[in-house]
Amino acid sequence: MEKKGSTVSITTFIITLVVVAVVVGGGVYFLMPKAEPAETPAEVEPSADLAVIPKYDLNTDTAYTLTMEKHAFLDWGYNAPNIHEYRVDPPFKIGYITSWRGEPWQEVNIAEFTREVERSALIEEFVHMDSAGSVDTQINNLKDMFTMWKAGDLDGIIVDPLDPMALVDTIEEIFDAGCPIILFNNSADTTKYTSFVSDDPWTFGTQSAEWLAEELNGEGKILFFRGLKAYPIDDARSGGGLSVLENYPGIEIAAIEYGDWSYDKAKTIFMDMVAAHPEFDGIYSVGGQMSLAIIDAMIELDMDPSLYAHASEDQNGFLQKAIEYNIPAFASCHPSITSAISVRLMEMLLQGYPIPKAYFFPTPVITSEQFAEYVRPAAPEGIFVYTPLSDEECQEACR
Repeated sequence: MEKKGSTVSITTFIITLVVVAVVVGGGVYFLMPKAEPAETPAEVEPSADLAVIPKYDLNTDTAYTLTMEKHAFLDWGYNAPNIHEYRVDPPFKIGYITSWRGEPWQEVNIAEFTREVERSALIEEFVHMDSAGSVDTQINNLKDMFTMWKAGDLDGIIVDPLDPMALVDTIEEIFDAGCPIILFNNSADTTKYTSFVSDDPWTFGTQSAEWLAEELNGEGKILFFRGLKAYPIDDARSGGGLSVLENYPGIEIAAIEYGDWSYDKAKTIFMDMVAAHPEFDGIYSVGGQMSLAIIDAMIELDMDPSLYAHASEDQNGFLQKAIEYNIPAFASCHPSITSAISVRLMEMLLQGYPIPKAYFFPTPVITSEQFAEYVRPAAPEGIFVYTPLSDEECQEACR
């Protein structure tokens, strides 16, 4: 149990009413309900076999029409907790379960969570359990925290799910018992959760692939580096990228492998790929640390990295090498702020405020022309630059 110091600045309670939506293209789509409201207009009656409910388009519908014509407030009945449903008296004690430690993105994510808790006037303590990359360990962590909640030692749980299927029974048991549970970063294949916080990993993949295809003028061979097999974020990023590349028959994926977001493994894989496919035109990578390894391998092989268009992620080392070697590059971003947002949503929830069932934010991008604006020379090369933490805070987090 981690307890905060006695000096905490008093923050103003901000009631943020967020429309509960998943933004896809120009439209907004709503998740299936956990319970129907007492009265539902016929035009928004959810069908049992519908995965999403198209409702309105924020490009055309004004704030006025949302209330006066679309009656968007009814969506709260489908998607969000009721007012005061999870209200408890402060100070709050919350649980926080991470996927694994030792990797810069995860460590910065933990640092952002901790900083946000320290800034809260209402959260007094938190329990952090890491899952060490093991689904079984994460299930046990969830069960341990559930036991703490039942004993009155925790008020809610925030978890980064390692597996979209294996955790479902445990998450649903916790939710059905009335314990607030917020999923962040990764998803689970269930509607029984209190809130889900994420950017859009599918768009992470599609926008990178679109850039690469345009950079290659729709022609050429590429080497494709996936992340961790069966991991939800890789399924989405790689799935989005592959869905775009299917539309470019002139682009051939010469080789595709799982690099596990590992520098060492990606470097070995690249060496093998080049031996088998010496002629290629570009790289598609769902991980910046893998891209850094690829560039280092190119240098060892006396290749010119500037000759290969490179779509990847906003890892600091990758940006530094792309600038140094004048590589045409593109970085989708997967900000670690999901943990901090989850803290604020949990704080609101426990005060009795309604929060969104799904909190999505756009996936940022950085083009090679912008790399110099975002690169962090004084921060560790392993961090991802799209973080509000200072260089010093990043250094401390990755120590």
